[in-house]
Amino acid sequence: MFKIDFNKYDFNLIVVICMCVIFGSFMVFSSSNIMAELRWANPYKLFLKQMLWITVGFILMFITSFFVNHNFYKKHAKWIYLFSLILVIAVLFLGSSRSGAKRWLGIGYFSIQPSELAKIAVILITANSISRKKNLIVLLFTILLIVFPITIEPDLGTPVLIGSVCFAMLFCAGIKMKIVFNGCIAIFIFIIEEIIRKPYRLIRFKDYIASFVHIDMSSYQVRQSLNALGSGGFFGKGLGKSEMKLMYLPEAHTDFIFPIIGEELGFIGTSIILAFFIYLFLKGMKMSKYMPDIFSQYLCLGITFLIVFQAIINISVATGVLPAKGLPLPFISFGGTSLVITMAATGILINLSQYERKMKITK
Repeated sequence: MFKIDFNKYDFNLIVVICMCVIFGSFMVFSSSNIMAELRWANPYKLFLKQMLWITVGFILMFITSFFVNHNFYKKHAKWIYLFSLILVIAVLFLGSSRSGAKRWLGIGYFSIQPSELAKIAVILITANSISRKKNLIVLLFTILLIVFPITIEPDLGTPVLIGSVCFAMLFCAGIKMKIVFNGCIAIFIFIIEEIIRKPYRLIRFKDYIASFVHIDMSSYQVRQSLNALGSGGFFGKGLGKSEMKLMYLPEAHTDFIFPIIGEELGFIGTSIILAFFIYLFLKGMKMSKYMPDIFSQYLCLGITFLIVFQAIINISVATGVLPAKGLPLPFISFGGTSLVITMAATGILINLSQYERKMKITK
């Protein structure tokens, strides 16, 4: 009979992640119950959906934590990449549209967002390329090949996130600063071009620039977000007592759940969230030093960068530091594919934590 030796893995990492996911489920209910009551006459509708995705996420996290070795990802990196590429292309022809964007692919009663899987696929292919010392031009072409159809959906946030994670991995691998600088310029030009190409993005960007002159000139969502954060004070109004979730703040349960946390739980609540992502970043960076090979080292770094960078972007948008862009807060926001993939990816980190513990024991 197959037995799992839980002592091999980092127990603190497991507990902290599980607590964050559970906390997120409470915040999804708190931020969505009024809206769900008004739209579907069922305050528990989105909460129950979230619990379903959390269950699926925990199952996948359990599998990737204790049953799948990192060598599996190294061996099958290109196939996972090709599968993801097929899905993101299929979305352009077979996908369903929501709010003017075609990002979802229907499978039976469910829909998935292939771009979420593409994030992990790109990390795998980048880590594999670094470990095998493959040509950088070939790697960049491979990344662009999967990023391009995501951009067409349209989705600007995910390509920017993927690009940032890949350049961070390559920087850690010792890529020349000149290449990093040129890459940053290329990303900047790409972002500007995409902003100009879409009128709604240009309006968001103009609002963002205007906010530096006066906060009242920023976008409606950002103003409401800052109002929510400011009204929470140090201790907050209390769990479930947000006023902004009463249809004043759009996407309160998804992209703008962080301000609801600040309004209900105050500075203390938001500080705990920030502390969690700082812990995850430091833990991932530390773990990467103990990996048995180059692939697992950069796989560990890539997943860590992905989760933390996405959190930074989400919180930066909510606080007006960056222009409005829809990326969920990892582990916390309402979401299907995003939550499940993030939890599965975190399972890989938990699996890799065994090497850090093994190294400490041998010392």
